Amino acid sequence: MSLPPPQATRRGTIDHVPWADHYHQLALRFGPRVAVSTPAGTLTYAELIARAFGLATRLAALGVTPGTPVATCLHNSCEAVWAGYGTILSGAAEVPLDPNLGPDDLDWCLYLSETRIVITDAGRHDDFAGRGLTVLAVDEIEPGSAAPGEPVPGAALGRIGFTSGTTGRPKAILTNHGSRWIANQMLRANLPFTPGADDRVLLMTPFTHGASLTTYAYLDHGASIELHAGVDTEVVRGLLDAKAIDAVFAPPTVLNRLCAALEGRRYDHVKVVYTGTSTLLPPLYFRARDIFGPVVRVTYGKSEITNPITVLPPGACDEWYAAADLSEGVCLGWPASGVEVRLAEDGEILLRGPHMLCGMVDQGEYIDHPPDAWHDTGDVGRIDERGRLFLLGRAKDVIKTGGYKLYPEEVERAFAAEVAVVGVPSEHWGEVVVAVAEGRDWDGSGEADSLTRYKRPRAYLGIDVFPRNRQGKLQRREVREHIEATYRLIDGPYPTFERR
Repeated sequence: MSLPPPQATRRGTIDHVPWADHYHQLALRFGPRVAVSTPAGTLTYAELIARAFGLATRLAALGVTPGTPVATCLHNSCEAVWAGYGTILSGAAEVPLDPNLGPDDLDWCLYLSETRIVITDAGRHDDFAGRGLTVLAVDEIEPGSAAPGEPVPGAALGRIGFTSGTTGRPKAILTNHGSRWIANQMLRANLPFTPGADDRVLLMTPFTHGASLTTYAYLDHGASIELHAGVDTEVVRGLLDAKAIDAVFAPPTVLNRLCAALEGRRYDHVKVVYTGTSTLLPPLYFRARDIFGPVVRVTYGKSEITNPITVLPPGACDEWYAAADLSEGVCLGWPASGVEVRLAEDGEILLRGPHMLCGMVDQGEYIDHPPDAWHDTGDVGRIDERGRLFLLGRAKDVIKTGGYKLYPEEVERAFAAEVAVVGVPSEHWGEVVVAVAEGRDWDGSGEADSLTRYKRPRAYLGIDVFPRNRQGKLQRREVREHIEATYRLIDGPYPTFERR
């Protein structure tokens, strides 16, 4: 296997990216302001940028040149932020590794990315050194001096991320520095307001995923972030009560936990609740609205094309949920400026934009993505007369039962609480529709009465805990495997299930 030459990706979004000048200006403009707050301490802009320049200097001494893969593996912390900035400054292709990866997944990601250098904490030194990698421990990096510097070639590899692995082993998604720069500008441009010195957003999801994107957008404006490693509802309540934060990034799984802990309270000072990653259903939206007001913003994102793809701003979001017809799909909003959205003949959503991938590595094979090519998302949707994109479901999850096709999401949206719908193979029906609830025995037949008959589940089963990936997305394949291992289908015109 071989990645493309580090400075020769085909997508030429912009010729040169002035990372050093950009970060130097942030230090000059906002130096004494707090940039990052964590339970372990804070970091000013001056300190953040100095640490980043110090890391870039160390990487250069190791021979890192534009496009060289360099991994970061850190839990949410001040170190995670400046390590990300320093890797970008060096011109390297940042390889963000989730610190919770198991050994097999970690080895797979290192193999796909051809990483030889990793930035981590002292506790992981021996783990990575034992894999033959050069290890830089963050506590050994001295601050450097922020100064203007040479720009990075826009076509040089800038980031190597990974898909969630829901359809097999993860793929490596390659983005160049030019696309990263454009994505940062688009994120800033699509915020619902311009954050300033008094604005602070709470981020609790892994920095290796969506939290880093919001971080870059906020810090480019001179605002600050409150970065936590996970969701502690008591701590969140304290921050909200003290009005120490005025924005929250909360995908539906996180938002559900917050709503349960904050029920009956009202926080009118919160300007926006950012959400995405998975579908936000009306019951959870209205619970959030009761607590925060009509300030929820929905976005659509994919590993292959950095957020934002589409945006449903708070006002339009509230308008849609007030009259939502879930039989028509879930509204994801309008394409962000510069993003093209099309539908294939089968309804699959196709995307194109200047900030998308330049290629991928799948099963060890590099696959180029030409600049003018569309990305096939695997999602199925529709576009309404106002130009809004609606999500109907995932093409790979389609269930074929009794000669009909349906998407699990069509059925799941009929229930007030979260439910996983899967198809279990059946000789009589092709597949039997099964609805699964978490942590409880149940019978949701009454809630399903509004569904067309062929869409109604034939069985209502339970599972202790829903399997999810690192982004909190439900893993339907694993739910189906659990049902098949735990129950035996008694097939026929009126199928039933019995425990094995």
